[in-house]
Amino acid sequence: MVQKKLFKMSIFLLVVMLFTTLLMSFKNKQIYAANSNDYPIVLVHGLYGWSKNEISSLNYWGGICDIEKYLNDQGFKTMTANVGNLASDWDRAVELYYFIKGGTVDYGAAHATKCGHERYGKTFKGIYPQWNENSKIHLIGHSSGGQTIRQLVELLKNGCLEERNHSERVSEKVSPLFIDGKNWVLSLTTIATPLNGSTLADYIAAKKNESAGAIDLSSIIPNSLMKMFSLSPTIDFKLDQWGLKRNYGETIYEYVDRVQKSKLLNSYDNALVDLTTLGAAKFNMTAKTYDDMYYFSFNGNNSIKDPSTGYYLPKNNTGTPNPSSIAIGMYNSNNTLPFGDEKWWKNDGTVNVISAQVPFGQPCKINDYVFTKGTWIINPTMEGWGHEDFIGLGTAQNPLTVLQYYKIIATTLSNLAK
Repeated sequence: MVQKKLFKMSIFLLVVMLFTTLLMSFKNKQIYAANSNDYPIVLVHGLYGWSKNEISSLNYWGGICDIEKYLNDQGFKTMTANVGNLASDWDRAVELYYFIKGGTVDYGAAHATKCGHERYGKTFKGIYPQWNENSKIHLIGHSSGGQTIRQLVELLKNGCLEERNHSERVSEKVSPLFIDGKNWVLSLTTIATPLNGSTLADYIAAKKNESAGAIDLSSIIPNSLMKMFSLSPTIDFKLDQWGLKRNYGETIYEYVDRVQKSKLLNSYDNALVDLTTLGAAKFNMTAKTYDDMYYFSFNGNNSIKDPSTGYYLPKNNTGTPNPSSIAIGMYNSNNTLPFGDEKWWKNDGTVNVISAQVPFGQPCKINDYVFTKGTWIINPTMEGWGHEDFIGLGTAQNPLTVLQYYKIIATTLSNLAK
């Protein structure tokens, strides 16, 4: 009975939030305006994401539900992307460009030579080949997917001078992605994204340095996820450029072991490096907030302060404790992090709350329902929401609650002025 009441209350609150959003938008002349848009939404997964047909019983976006289908049924054109797991933000962003636009993935001759992997990847037909300045898109990224879409915007806007110079020297054709001037994205939305890195990645990197061994992937791939992956004989991490395609008949455990021992994780061209606070800080030194785009961030907190120690522990901790949340909740780098370590302890189980709000030093404001370009709109922390709850894979939120949450986001995006 109590659970039913809580469920009804959560749905009621979301309906109120939706009504408030629409009312405030109307008040500020942003809804039903002549210059509102019908641009499609592209959903970009984080680490260990999978496509809709890889695990038949479960969607990355929605779990037992289907966020993409739901939003399309509600009238919001929505598509999901599928890019490499564990690959660097650069590689994932390049793949995302071709996944949307179509063509053979070109990671760049200079980049491929420097990093030691193949220059070319898969060929995609494109989910939105008409994509250009007149047919823009909205990008939504969950977890590291948020950093991927930020990297893509940087390449679209500025291209890559190093790749252009390299192509001129060796008289090779340069990918159109590395040529600047593409204002093709209207809005960028990050959901539970480590915009300033995650101290969980710092913790993993520190453990690797201490042991002088390989990164322990088992520490960041939950057992539940490994079990799901084991149900699909074809799912892999899409790391073809590294020669890490899963072999026929290879178990997921054998495959993970092979990836773990590969040169990928001993390079600087992988997600775990980009996800450290240092990796994110280096990216944020050059990444900008552009005046022709809207920016939104969403974050959650599923931790609570232990009054006896001051550390943060997982909320509603039943069953096996979340080791990632515990590690983040007491991570100590001798206060070398911005604002000190304690500010970083509150987390959603995987990402620090402070990191998911806004890239440090970039223009921002708390959501006041007045949406202006060139400013990050920080939405209030969703208390009790864990990292996986945002995509319907957690246990704390009802699937219908998650669907309504995305309807609110889609409604907001569709009513932004061009």
